[in-house]
Amino acid sequence: MDNSDLAKMQSRVVSLNYDKGWYDKEVSFGEAMALLHSEVSEALEAYRHWGTDDATSKALDFGAGDRIPKPEGVGSEFADILIRLLDDCERFGIDLNAEFERKFAYNATREYRHGGKRL
Repeated sequence: MDNSDLAKMQSRVVSLNYDKGWYDKEVSFGEAMALLHSEVSEALEAYRHWGTDDATSKALDFGAGDRIPKPEGVGSEFADILIRLLDDCERFGIDLNAEFERKFAYNATREYRHGGKRL
C-alpha cells in the first residue's frame, strides 16, 4: 500500500463520519483514545470467543431488510481500530503516513528484540 492508499482510506472514513453525524460535536483527545482502546478490547473479546475466525455467521444480529449482516470477529474489530485511528488522525492533525515512515525507519535501527525483550 502506498501513502496515497492510506490517504484515500482516511478521506473515505472522514466523509462517512461527517455524513453519519460524528463531526457534529467536538471530541476530546481523551475521549478519542478511550474509544480507540474500547475497539482494542473488543478485538480481545472476539478472540476469546471465536479465535481469529470470521464470526459473522455465528452472530445473532443479521440486520434487517436490505442491510448486510454486521461483521463480527477479530478481523472486523481490527478494521474498527483502523477506522477509528484514521478518524483520530484527521481530528488531531496527525499525518499517519509520515509518522509510520519515521517510526519504521527508527525501528529498523534497533537491536534484535530491542536488546533482549521477551515480547
